[in-house]
Amino acid sequence: MRNALRLIIVMAVVLMAIGFCGCSSQEEGNKYGIHNYTIVYCSDGKVEYQNYGPGTTEQTVYELASNGKTVAAVVALRMVDEGLLSLDEQIYPYLDAGLLTDDPRLMEITLEELLCHTAGFSPSYELGVDKKLYSNPGEKFRYSGVGYIYLQSVIENASGMTLDQAASKYVFDPMGMEHSTFESADTITPYMNLSNAVLYSMLVFVLSFIVLLVIVSIIGKVTKHKLYSFKAGYAGSYIAAGVINAVFLLFFFVSKVFVLFLIIFAVMGSVLLLTIKKTKLFVASVPVIIVVTFIVGFTLPVSIPVNRDVIAKEANCAYTFRSTPEDMTLFCNGLMESYDNPNDTCRQMFAPAVNIDANNMWGLGIAIESDAEGATTYWHSGINPGFQSLYVLCPEENKYVVVLTNSDNGLDFAIETASAFLGFEGTWQIKR
Repeated sequence: MRNALRLIIVMAVVLMAIGFCGCSSQEEGNKYGIHNYTIVYCSDGKVEYQNYGPGTTEQTVYELASNGKTVAAVVALRMVDEGLLSLDEQIYPYLDAGLLTDDPRLMEITLEELLCHTAGFSPSYELGVDKKLYSNPGEKFRYSGVGYIYLQSVIENASGMTLDQAASKYVFDPMGMEHSTFESADTITPYMNLSNAVLYSMLVFVLSFIVLLVIVSIIGKVTKHKLYSFKAGYAGSYIAAGVINAVFLLFFFVSKVFVLFLIIFAVMGSVLLLTIKKTKLFVASVPVIIVVTFIVGFTLPVSIPVNRDVIAKEANCAYTFRSTPEDMTLFCNGLMESYDNPNDTCRQMFAPAVNIDANNMWGLGIAIESDAEGATTYWHSGINPGFQSLYVLCPEENKYVVVLTNSDNGLDFAIETASAFLGFEGTWQIKR
């Protein structure tokens, strides 16, 4: 019993120590607790970089997540230039078989509707592509990662190239972006809020353990099999839930917290072994450790370093974009040049294609925000576990700002930074 209690206490102390280590680093950074960031300030063509955190430079690779949607939009528009695609043509002939459904509305969706998020798809894609249409094509704005997965299929099948090959041909190579990709790349270490890390690492385990234990207990009681015992069923449910959670983290969602889960799982397993002869402690050990983990995780408002993706995700224009501050400078320069060139097809990105509310609109791959004084900015953000980023263009003032962070708190910091640089309060967020 003493050993079991010691292990539980040790686990709580370890989690708290990790948190407080993160807290000390945060105090050295800024009020948002960001460990590493780079800000790109550009005014009248003059670029200035501000790097923060050990080893952070203009060549540091970050996950930029949804910011890759703008890259994909530029790719699609360059393909329009070449006559491979047309904005008003239906996308149906270019879709992979796995994306097809029997909904007749799917045949109505155009390339333009994908680009400006009016195709009607769900925003959710983490656990598989939700192919259901929630509104009629062209009817209303509905920000959608799924829609851009469909866009990726269109790009790949119309060009005969992979997403990354098409991005290289139409964006990365022409703009000189040598360190950008939608495929696997070694990034800076991500930092996640302890609450998010604990939630992501443990939620499926907890649910699986409860469901399996109930099923095993019912089967054991009903069959009254001579080999059945509650302890065996309990231990079996624990192991099976651990396997389910490990597979889920590695192949479906956030492998970045896989190591954290292994630590917690190992502690619980050790306590189970130590208490195997004491039934009450044996049964109580797993729920007690889970409760302690969640209490510590949601009590300490700190961030912790987690591992990069253990298993690389396939290239996906909705969320796997990776780039550097230097490359994003080149990309924003390219967008600004397109804005200034009325003969450039990409100039159409900046024309409002759909109204969201009184201040917000969406163009062909980029968000548009206007304030009460008539100032207009063009922006996109990116949010992945352990990474948040934002770029905001203000072409009329010949300015833009890019903020890249390895933090779950990065977007708030980025919005504050952009507002200060551009000289007005921007929202640069929409309901997703």
